[in-house]
Amino acid sequence: MNLAGWDLNLLVVFDALMAERHVTRAGDRIGLSQPATSNALARLRKLTKDELFIRAGGALQPTPVAIALAQQIQPALQQIDQALMAEPPFDPAQSDRVFAVGMSDYTSFVLLPRLLQAIAVEAPQVAIQVRSGERAKLLGLLDAGEVDVVCGVFPNHVPWHHCQQLFAERFVCVCRQGHPFMGGQVSLQDYVRASHLLVSIAEDRVGRIDHLLKQQKLSRHVALSVPHILVAPFVLAQTDLIATLSERVARRFAHTQALQILPLPLPLKGFSVVMKWHQSSHEQADQVWLRSRLQAISEAL
Repeated sequence: MNLAGWDLNLLVVFDALMAERHVTRAGDRIGLSQPATSNALARLRKLTKDELFIRAGGALQPTPVAIALAQQIQPALQQIDQALMAEPPFDPAQSDRVFAVGMSDYTSFVLLPRLLQAIAVEAPQVAIQVRSGERAKLLGLLDAGEVDVVCGVFPNHVPWHHCQQLFAERFVCVCRQGHPFMGGQVSLQDYVRASHLLVSIAEDRVGRIDHLLKQQKLSRHVALSVPHILVAPFVLAQTDLIATLSERVARRFAHTQALQILPLPLPLKGFSVVMKWHQSSHEQADQVWLRSRLQAISEAL
């Protein structure tokens, strides 16, 4: 391909389209009208001889050619931005930067106390703004530049996102001490006949446990479904419901809420909590510092 035939401003439009997956929003992001952005997309398609973006479900989905192109273009645009901006070094002790971090309530519960302890010592004027939501929403905020980093369970790989594992978690069975038929061990029969509390971010009444039980031609009664994990320990302490919870949350509340923790009678796999950030911020000094703090406190868990 002959570079002389390219208007390099088209690369900026392409980068905005990759981030926004919407023509109007991409134009707003870089100060172009919708017709001008559509025209730029048409020129890009002609130059690359590929559709680049296909409309699906109300959004523009990149083709394999677009994804491959993004992997090359985004680092180059980042280097140009850094060369032009020439921002001063980041000094956490003097900074009043507000970092936006995408987290679920579980991840906030595990990481935020330690993160704020570290910040109070190293960067007393720095602040954290937490954004919450489902996986797709948080990744959308990351692509839109509205959060600096997201922490949670993100199993799918996206070429323009960097990813680093923070820690691993497993599940346990939790109920109140003195539960009428839950002793030191819980049998599958007792597990199934109990009434359950389900934590569901999707706000439904079916979880991974139900799929495992279905494979054994079993089912359970979900008496309560809640979208926030931190409600669960308080409900369990005052009812005969049982729940399948992440172990770190269960152990934190076991003594204060008089809960007992039991091994699950089902082979439910745990999960890994990862940190993701956009390619465009990979070498920004302030964000490198934030990610290093998150990594350090995770290693100390």
